[in-house]
Amino acid sequence: MRAAIFDLDGTLVNSLPGIADALNSALAAQGLSTHPRDLVERFIGNGSRMLVSRGIGGEPPDTLVDKIHESFLSFYSESLISGTHLYPGVRTMLKDLHLDGMPMAVCSNKPHQYTVAIMTQMFSWVPWIMVLGQKKSIPIKPDPTGALSIASAMQIPASEIAFVGDSTVDFETAQAAGMNPVLVEWGFSPLEKLALTTAPLVSSTTALRKCLQAPH
Repeated sequence: MRAAIFDLDGTLVNSLPGIADALNSALAAQGLSTHPRDLVERFIGNGSRMLVSRGIGGEPPDTLVDKIHESFLSFYSESLISGTHLYPGVRTMLKDLHLDGMPMAVCSNKPHQYTVAIMTQMFSWVPWIMVLGQKKSIPIKPDPTGALSIASAMQIPASEIAFVGDSTVDFETAQAAGMNPVLVEWGFSPLEKLALTTAPLVSSTTALRKCLQAPH
């Protein structure tokens, strides 16, 4: 591959503690049931509003989702770094890929301001081509708009870019963008769901680096 675009949550960082704390605080503020972290993990992947909707459960009215979503974002601005950490080997892998001359970027369904905040605090040492989170002007993944805008900034054909994630949403994004999907096994999605895709599955950052550096 000539370049790599990474998902953030569940791929580069384990951000579950902060997300779960913020969601549960927002739900509790409205007198709704809270959830253990392993259940919140299953809610992640389609943007923060869908996270909140799944946390509420059933088919909640838009007005309730909007209210709790706004509360979630407020709580998350306080907890986003809380417990968030890089997965083992990520720092070394990114350094090796950079030294190898590989252009890299991030494309996340996390709201853009929080994506940038985490990337600035935890990955400022990586010269990213672009860091892109959820914006009103760009549809969330698996829509390929964000990924293709990164490819344009890289000035590299989509067919020569790896899209690395931890979910079927990332797989579908790669397919829609005409990129090469690679899925990590250590993220938020059950392995059996990832195995249903045609993407290469990697179980370590060493294996991921070798996959990305293999001749296309």
